[in-house]
Amino acid sequence: MHISDLHRCDQNPVTNEELLSSLLADAARLRTESPPISQPSAIVVSGDLVRGLPLGDQGYPQALAAQYDQAQDFLTRLAAEFLAGDNGKVVIVPGNHDIDWNLGRTAMEPASTKGQDMPTLLAMPRTPYRWSWQDLRLYRITSEEEYCHRFRFFCEMYTRFYSGAMTLALPVDPWRPWNLFSFDDGRIIICAFNSCSRNDCYSRIGLIAPDAIAQGHLQVLAMPIEPSIRLAIWHHDIEGSPSRNDYMDSDTVKVMIDRGYCMGLHGHRHRSEAAPYSIFTSEEFSMPVISAGSLCSSGVDLPSGVRRQYNIIEFDDAAPRARVHVREMQRIGAFGRGRLDSAGGRSYADVEWKPVPSGRSMGTPLTRREELALAEEVERLLASGDPHGAIAAVDRSPVVTSPYLRRLLINSLDRAEQWPRLITVVGEPHTTEEVTLLVKAMIKLRQWPQAEEQLTATGRSALCDATTLRTLRQWVTAERAIAP
Repeated sequence: MHISDLHRCDQNPVTNEELLSSLLADAARLRTESPPISQPSAIVVSGDLVRGLPLGDQGYPQALAAQYDQAQDFLTRLAAEFLAGDNGKVVIVPGNHDIDWNLGRTAMEPASTKGQDMPTLLAMPRTPYRWSWQDLRLYRITSEEEYCHRFRFFCEMYTRFYSGAMTLALPVDPWRPWNLFSFDDGRIIICAFNSCSRNDCYSRIGLIAPDAIAQGHLQVLAMPIEPSIRLAIWHHDIEGSPSRNDYMDSDTVKVMIDRGYCMGLHGHRHRSEAAPYSIFTSEEFSMPVISAGSLCSSGVDLPSGVRRQYNIIEFDDAAPRARVHVREMQRIGAFGRGRLDSAGGRSYADVEWKPVPSGRSMGTPLTRREELALAEEVERLLASGDPHGAIAAVDRSPVVTSPYLRRLLINSLDRAEQWPRLITVVGEPHTTEEVTLLVKAMIKLRQWPQAEEQLTATGRSALCDATTLRTLRQWVTAERAIAP
């Protein structure tokens, strides 16, 4: 399920109960549609969880906090109804409405325009300058740290939402411009990007930082499983009229294609569409980019002739293709078949992709039967007290893609006290246990700064509870105090 733009319209607001009721009623009809539609096994939310507040609003900050409480309540109840209460199967990114204009404005001060080449000044990459048409003044961002705080309310809700999520396979950090979500035992990876990296009360432009795409790509390459499907999600659309500047450069999508992504999902335009994008290297590679309409907007917030919408996307297990279904609110208040102009007005479109090869040397993956046999051998060797033999058995395998085999290898490395390799294999930890083993290995190697850095990163994510994190910090402090 792909939903987006949950901000409520002040003139015609919709309650969480109305939304849930209409979505559940529509879900009961999906199998009876023509063509029939599957029930969702994951939910993607491509930004704009709240409407936000203007500068100097009298209700700030309590009213903004209340909007996020409403959004969190809706997403939690949505996961309870569709995903058996597993918040880890919901993927969230921020949108431009999720930026706190008031906090962002406190990081700016008026700047002199005397002798300044204004067009060049404002067009510089990551420029700290902003122009306000409201008061015809130039402003400069004086503190990048304070400027980042404009995401504070979103990040606090994000942390609360994912705290204790059942199947959150990878750690998430709301302050990071990218986060990875793993599904289907690692065979599907969704990279959630922040396309609001330079967005504030004076700047509407959509932008994903280039290093965010690079960092997410490197983390995917470091994963033990080669994902067969890589999805990217962000908020802004990638095209607009000359009178607009609140969209993202489409060349960013071409970078994503080059990094192996096979589909992009976004919101912002308040209209569901599906369009292909391509790049040419030695040959043509492509991926579809799919937008979702607004789930909660109404009136002037919606394009002419469009009502509230959401998408269901079904992936083909046997081929690089998917089917995008548009669901649209009818006049009576019930969702039904929508319309895709790019598909000749049908309610669904079939999309295909041709991704760039990953570039990672994967060899020949093990079959399921071979993975099971290897796991049984490693378990036997561990039970007999031979962790070195267990490691050797895994190393003889051409390619290990099983998450369970990865856990067995980490366990073997711990028992064999092979600390450097344990750190390499764990990489970015997926569970509280892996955080503990990573910190343990760093303690054994006397890597105190690295241990502190790992605990700081873990503290920003929803991976460990506060008690576990405090215990690990005390462990590092105690071991450092007695170290020679």
